[in-house]
Amino acid sequence: MTTRRDPAFAPAVVAAMWGHELRRYVRDRGQVFGGASRTVLWLVILGVGLGASLRGIDGFSFAEYVLPGVITLNILFSSLQCAVALVRDRDSGILREVLVSPAPLRSVTLGKLLGGATIALAQGSIPLLFAPVIGVPLTAPGVLAAWGVMFLMGLSITAIGVVIATRITSLESFGSISNGVIQPLYFLSCSIFPLQGRIGPGEAVALGWGVALPRWLEVLVLANPVSYQVDLLRTVLIGMRQLPLAADVGVSLALPIVAALWALRAMGRMGKG
Repeated sequence: MTTRRDPAFAPAVVAAMWGHELRRYVRDRGQVFGGASRTVLWLVILGVGLGASLRGIDGFSFAEYVLPGVITLNILFSSLQCAVALVRDRDSGILREVLVSPAPLRSVTLGKLLGGATIALAQGSIPLLFAPVIGVPLTAPGVLAAWGVMFLMGLSITAIGVVIATRITSLESFGSISNGVIQPLYFLSCSIFPLQGRIGPGEAVALGWGVALPRWLEVLVLANPVSYQVDLLRTVLIGMRQLPLAADVGVSLALPIVAALWALRAMGRMGKG
């Protein structure tokens, strides 16, 4: 496919694509239900139930500890679902119409990324509604900071999802690949288990409750960029941090930029295909 498009940046196109993604999300009630059901299962049932056995991590209850992880899980699912729509649009012919239009491709891509990040922010905010249930006090500065981290995380994962979507040929393939992305990013980000610390009361360390991950697993956790975003989210929400703050902030700011540039390049190749 050969296309001719205006190289100029078009804010109106960005806004149109952004709004298109949001309207699609509003019509899809299944995403909201999925976000709420994951929250109840992971945060309320697992967090409170398993937390009754673990009795806390470094002075925080297990439900408190896992709250940022549940937020991350919702963001991962919603961001990649937004990218799935790219495959669906391609199969239906809508994407072809967009590619051959004079709309700047980078503006189309940016609008989709911002739409995905906004949807991820909405989905990630669902667990915050349950924070009072598990005893996490929310403050206005903490919520605003958490929203900033969540938006950056959603932007990163949406961009990665777009890259994946440009390289596959069917919706079924995307489903299997996305699961191969979600699960490693989630389980290797210390979302549900600590990188290091102490579980239970002080004397529990002598009973074998001290947390020390195997070296190979620790390396994988540290190599996972989502680990730093989760850690920053946990810092602003409950005041617990396991990684250097500078690394958390640096990765959280750099990852969406790198991922967005990668997505722009992938969409550019698709436009020339």
